[in-house]
Amino acid sequence: MKKPLTPQRRLLHQNAANLASTLVHLRVRSQLTQAQVAARMSTTQTAIARLESGRQSPSMQTLQNYAHATGYCLEVGFIRSQDAAAGTGCILIVDDQPQPAVVDQPLEDA
Repeated sequence: MKKPLTPQRRLLHQNAANLASTLVHLRVRSQLTQAQVAARMSTTQTAIARLESGRQSPSMQTLQNYAHATGYCLEVGFIRSQDAAAGTGCILIVDDQPQPAVVDQPLEDA
């Protein structure tokens, strides 16, 4: 019989599940398969599947590589929360807005 999860372990599981679903969301939004992301990261499709399963805690470098492979940029921040003491976990925000086109224009002499 399994022991019930402590609130801290439950929170870790919830955060891992949130991160995993965010990774899948980024990949699907980028219209890529796991194999395509794997090729861009120089790894295997099974490694991407494990990453997206939420059963492992990826390093910051892995998250940065995944973001880059899917056309995103990883941004990490800390936000003070009134609920921090309650251990409510983290919020993952994904910017799905199209980025404005950057137009190279020569600078005018001042």
